[in-house]
Amino acid sequence: MTLLPLSGAALSGPATAQTAAPPAPAPTPAGDARTPPDQVRILFCGDSLAQGMFLSLNGILRRREGVRAVNGTLHATGVTRSDEHDWPTAARDLVARHRPNLVVYWIGANDFRPLVVREQRLRFAFGTAGFAEAYGRRVTEMVEPALASGARVVWFGLPNMRNAQFAGAARQLNEIQHDAVTIAGGAWIPTWDATSDPEGRFTPSVTLERGPRTFRAEDGVHFTDWGYRRIASLFFNEVDHFFPELAPGLGGLSVA
Repeated sequence: MTLLPLSGAALSGPATAQTAAPPAPAPTPAGDARTPPDQVRILFCGDSLAQGMFLSLNGILRRREGVRAVNGTLHATGVTRSDEHDWPTAARDLVARHRPNLVVYWIGANDFRPLVVREQRLRFAFGTAGFAEAYGRRVTEMVEPALASGARVVWFGLPNMRNAQFAGAARQLNEIQHDAVTIAGGAWIPTWDATSDPEGRFTPSVTLERGPRTFRAEDGVHFTDWGYRRIASLFFNEVDHFFPELAPGLGGLSVA
């Protein structure tokens, strides 16, 4: 992923948007009781955050009988620029091709820039009402095909970031993503608290019994291999609370 610099427009949103608390975890989606599938087919979609998670988990998941992981990620992409990569269309096609019963989304690190609506030749500056409406609509369009197919959907929120401007913008995107995903019927996994210290500041490491361990990459956006597994465990180790029918086949992750 190429992290793009923030323009003035990226910081033109309401002043309170960058200081507001991160969204609370979404309630467990209320769904019908389902029979555990013979095979858990997981489709990963998103930018380099999702790509890093897939790469860190692929070796683990491949060793699990009855689990198949598919890499549908593409680095240096985002929701904002459908003229560069149309994620709603790509997500629809990936779901139709691979027929997953679980789709994992993680995206947004490249979305601190104007949103382009190519068909209407429109551009919405980051932080504006038009941006929020169009961005939320695209997130909905990304998850709806999976939900309509009967798949479960998990969307990871953006983490805290070292750069204060990026962190402030990530908070705004988290609010939009959270609302769109949960209203559509997906599960939202917040990552902000897991990537912040007790005062809410960016932290590059966590303290374990054996001492501190680094889990963020040097760029202050991405993660180490272990860090990706740690973030993935926020869902995998709680899957029975979200989608009980997937828990027997999926299993948890060890992040000790």
